[in-house]
Amino acid sequence: MSRRGTMAPRRRSALSRRLRWGFRLAAAGLGLSVFLILELACLLAGWGEPEIGDNPFVEFSAVRPLFELTEDGTQFHTSPVRRGYFKEDSFAADKPDGEFRIFVFGGSTVQGNPFSLETSFPSYLEIALEKANPGRSWKVVNCGGVSYASYRLLPIMIECVAYEPDLFIFCEGHNEFLEDVSYSAVRTTHPLIQQTFAAFSQFRFFRALRHRCALMTGQTQTANGTDGHSRINAFPEPLAKPLLPEEVDTLLDHDGGLAVYHRDDQHARTVAEHFRQNLERFVELCDSHDVPLALILPPSNLSDCPPFKSEFSASVSKTEKSRLHQLLQDARAEASSNLENAVQLTRSALEIDPRYALAWYELGQLQLTDRRFEEAELAFVRARDEDVCPLRITSPLDSAMRQVATHHRLPLIDVQALLKARCSNGIVGMNVLVDHVHPSFHSHEDIAIEIADWMIAAGFASATQNDWQQATHAACQSRLQSLDNLYFLRGQRALENLRLWAAGRSGGPPLQKQKQER
Repeated sequence: MSRRGTMAPRRRSALSRRLRWGFRLAAAGLGLSVFLILELACLLAGWGEPEIGDNPFVEFSAVRPLFELTEDGTQFHTSPVRRGYFKEDSFAADKPDGEFRIFVFGGSTVQGNPFSLETSFPSYLEIALEKANPGRSWKVVNCGGVSYASYRLLPIMIECVAYEPDLFIFCEGHNEFLEDVSYSAVRTTHPLIQQTFAAFSQFRFFRALRHRCALMTGQTQTANGTDGHSRINAFPEPLAKPLLPEEVDTLLDHDGGLAVYHRDDQHARTVAEHFRQNLERFVELCDSHDVPLALILPPSNLSDCPPFKSEFSASVSKTEKSRLHQLLQDARAEASSNLENAVQLTRSALEIDPRYALAWYELGQLQLTDRRFEEAELAFVRARDEDVCPLRITSPLDSAMRQVATHHRLPLIDVQALLKARCSNGIVGMNVLVDHVHPSFHSHEDIAIEIADWMIAAGFASATQNDWQQATHAACQSRLQSLDNLYFLRGQRALENLRLWAAGRSGGPPLQKQKQER
C-alpha cells in the first residue's frame, strides 16, 4: 500500500473529528443564544422582576411598604405601622430638580442606636455633603430597622427603587442570627440542587417561568390580602422556605431566648450563604435599575465585649470541662504577678477545647496587657467567631461581603478598619463604640466623613469647600449640643435595655415550644 493511501483515511478521520467538535460547539452556542434571547426578551418586557420579599431562603407572611404618602400628598414618610422598628423620616414625593437622593439600608447601627436618627451617620452624611458642596441639594433617607437582617432589608430596597434614588448604601451583618430561621429544608436538600436553583434564580426568564407555573397550578396568593397587606407569591421551589412573621421576632426578645443558641456549624454556613445571596440580589436589583450601590462593613467591639455565650465542643468530657475551668481560674490568679505563665495556662485550656469562646477572649486580654496587640486582636476575633450567640458580624459574613464587593467591583467602606485606626492599640473597643456594635457620636461623624470622602473621589459629589471636613465636625458637634436632655436620657435607657437584651434578660414573653425545640 502506498504512503499516500495510508494518509488519506487519517486525514478524513481528523476532519471528521473536527467536524463533530464543530457541530457540538455550534449546538452549545445555539442553546446559549436561546437563553440570552429569552433573558433579553424578559428584560425588554419587564418580566421576571424581583418580587418584594422574594428570597430563595425565606418567605414572609406579609410585607407592608416602609414609606407612605402624607395626607397632603407632598411627601413620603415612614409608615406609622412600621415605627416600632424604624424611626420617622421623610422625603419629597416629587423629587426636586438637582437633588441627590441617597437611601441607607441597615439595622440599628444605621438608625443611630441606642440614640436616634439625629446623631446617626446617615444624618451626619447629609451634613458632610452640604458642607462639601452647599450649592447642591442633598437628601439622605434613613432605612435602618432595629434587628433587621439582610433578608428583611431586601423588600425595602425593592420598594425604594421607585423613589428615584441616586445611590444606595448598605450596612449590615450583625443581625443575621437573631431570628428563629431553621433552614431545615435547605439543609436537607442536596447542595448541588441548592446551588443550581440559586444560580438559575438570578435570571429573569427563570423567575418569569416560575411565576407562570405558579399561576397555572394555582400556587400564588393574591397581590393584596383582605387585611390590606402585600402578600408574597408562593412560587413552587425545590426548597420549602420557612415562613417568617411580618415583623422581626428575635429569639432574645423572649424569656429563655439565649438558651436556644447552641453551636451549629451547618446552620452557620447556611446563614453565611444566605447573606451572600442576599448581597447578590442587592447587586442584581441595583444593576437592573442603574442605581449605584456601596457596601459598608459594620464595626464590632473586640477588646471590650466578652462572648455572649460560650459552649464546649461535644467531644469534651465532664472531667476536661472541669480542668479547663480550673486552668482559666489559675490564669486569672496569675495575671497580675506572672503574665507569661497566665498566657501559658490559658493556652493549655484552649488545647483542651479550641472552640471555647471565653478562653480565646481571656487570652486576648492577657496579650493586650502584654502589649502584644496583633496576637490579641487575632484572639479576640476568634472569640467573636466562636460565640454561639453571634450578635456581631462573623468572619464568614465579613468574607461574604468582601467577596461580593470584589466580584462586582463595588465600593467597600471598611468601618472596622476606619475605627481601628482611631484606637491607640489598633483594636476596636469601647473607645469608639458604646456597646458591642454601635458607634459613638464621634465615630458616627467619622463614618459619615469617610463616606462623603469616597463619594467625592468616585465623582458622586464635588468638594467646593476645602475645609468641609472640619466644618462637618463643627456642625455635628453643634447639633449634638442642641439636643435636649431627654434625648440623651432616652438613649441611656435604650443602652441599658440593649445590654439586658444581649445578655438574654429582655423580660419578654416565653418562647413558643417550636422555638425551644429548634
